[in-house]
Amino acid sequence: MLSAVGRTMKREPKFGLLLVGVGLVLAGCSQSASAPEIRESAPDAGSPAPTVDAATGGGPDGSVAGAAGQGAAGQSEAAGQGGAPVATVPPEIDGQVTINEVMASNKLTITDETGNAGDWIELFNPTATDIPLGGYGLTTALDTPAMATLPAGLVLPAGGHLVIWFDLRASVGPAHVALSLDKAGGAIGLSRPDGSYIDRVAFGAQEVDFSAAREPDGSNLWVIEWHASPGAANPAGAGQPVAADDPTQPPEAIPAAGDLSERILGYDVIPSFALTVGSDQWASLQADPDTYVPVTLTFDGRDYGPVGLHLKGMQSFEPIDQKPSLHVNIDKFVDGASFFGLKDITLNNMHSDPSMMHERIAYWVARQVGGVPASRANHAMVTINGQPYGLYANIETVKKRILSRWFTDDSGPLFSATDVDFTAADIPMFELVTGPDDRTALSGVAAAMTLATPDDQIAAAAQYVDLAELTRFWAFCGIVGQFDSFPYSEPGDDYFAYADPTSQRLSFMPWGMDETFLSGDLDIVKRMYAPLANACMASAGCFQSYVNQVWDILQKVEALDWTAEHDRVAAQIAPYIAMDTKRHHTDADVAQGQSDMRFFVSERRTHISTMIPPAASP
Repeated sequence: MLSAVGRTMKREPKFGLLLVGVGLVLAGCSQSASAPEIRESAPDAGSPAPTVDAATGGGPDGSVAGAAGQGAAGQSEAAGQGGAPVATVPPEIDGQVTINEVMASNKLTITDETGNAGDWIELFNPTATDIPLGGYGLTTALDTPAMATLPAGLVLPAGGHLVIWFDLRASVGPAHVALSLDKAGGAIGLSRPDGSYIDRVAFGAQEVDFSAAREPDGSNLWVIEWHASPGAANPAGAGQPVAADDPTQPPEAIPAAGDLSERILGYDVIPSFALTVGSDQWASLQADPDTYVPVTLTFDGRDYGPVGLHLKGMQSFEPIDQKPSLHVNIDKFVDGASFFGLKDITLNNMHSDPSMMHERIAYWVARQVGGVPASRANHAMVTINGQPYGLYANIETVKKRILSRWFTDDSGPLFSATDVDFTAADIPMFELVTGPDDRTALSGVAAAMTLATPDDQIAAAAQYVDLAELTRFWAFCGIVGQFDSFPYSEPGDDYFAYADPTSQRLSFMPWGMDETFLSGDLDIVKRMYAPLANACMASAGCFQSYVNQVWDILQKVEALDWTAEHDRVAAQIAPYIAMDTKRHHTDADVAQGQSDMRFFVSERRTHISTMIPPAASP
């Protein structure tokens, strides 16, 4: 019986070995369907990424279209599914063919002979016989074996690979079919001219520009592969020869890609990014740093692009030939492109952070204590045109993608707040990031601030803001010393507001946390400037909620031993800081910055105790 992860063999496998209970071997374990193996290392030597013969779909060995060669199966006079004469291929030969690699969303991986980037599959023939494919069928609905029939003259070479484009453009060439693949998941079947299946697979949701590949070729191990190899051998792997298709059993399962973004944004990951900027683009970034230019992003040996690049920063701004903060927009020039599921990469130069770790620890605190939706953050190494640019803070960009990680409904309006507050004059200045431009909640809070008493203001604002969540956001800012943000900056700055359609309230997300952990003695109540925060501090119930949230967050970070985490991260990034010759801070600056940060953390309870009363008893 076929399990969720593979086939149980009831007959000889395709390579003539008897295997029992074969399943998918996933990352770090065997026969588990919980998560697919994700391969991001380059293919083995001898298996380079291919140059696909766009006209035929073949690999570098060529000669996949036209009449069958000397070793080809002979011709019969039978008519196939398309009505044309087809080859008679013994089932012990064509029964070894596999659907070997699948890319259900190709944007920047390969293009065909017309320059189009369509979705594709790859067939693999492990035999010593060329197999003419005229009359064979392909389908994406397994109850209909031949939704598309391959034309006479198309040959799958002995020991070779053939790319078939699922691009709805059969008229382009023999290796194109009038079918398409669905990134959300689906099925693929390869059938003989008589309608019997050779191979059937069902795939889960896939990621843009990742393939699902058998590793090695023709095996039962499916790997979610950054280094796709259309038309060439897949990387070596631990898979075993796959069984022949059993029509009485469900199709073979290809796992879903899952969330691949942890490979880029995982807390303890330090990815390396290389950017290649052309001379014209370089000149453009010098003259107009805010405007995107097309560049190539290289990660783990694979070039990906064009993607958009511009420089960012205000007080932290540095030009392209120094150490600028960078924003990479993956789909700026190619619609639908995505990098490990991400549409953006935000790389901060840590110009205002001598410790070179404020942002990473601050976002870690927000994510660990609960109740504060916040970006993932780590460090990354960057090179531009082969020159080392050093260590950067790699911050998850706040756009629609992150909303789906924190909210059940990501369709609401998301606003960026820079030097704005909840006043009628400022509401138009909130910058819409994604979603409909509905400012009802923003205006509602501003209107509430015009009422006579703090209690009235808070009661009215509660119709538009989740006060428990808001006071927790403020408490978090106070704990980490995020005094460059709402409610501590005047006017409010460095945060995002999301109008959640589910709660019908505003939620708040932190941003710009490079200047945290600096001033432990600043009063977290008296320092507040925002009218909404001042109303809360003057309203007994709201103030007590804030106080309770402060003590709760402080207890949680102490339980996490954030002093030890400071020390661990400092040790982790020390060798990378040493390699960073473009950093704004000297070795002495970094040592002092980290020492000051550690003092802030270790003395936080002492400082907080002088600013607010104890938490209320439950």
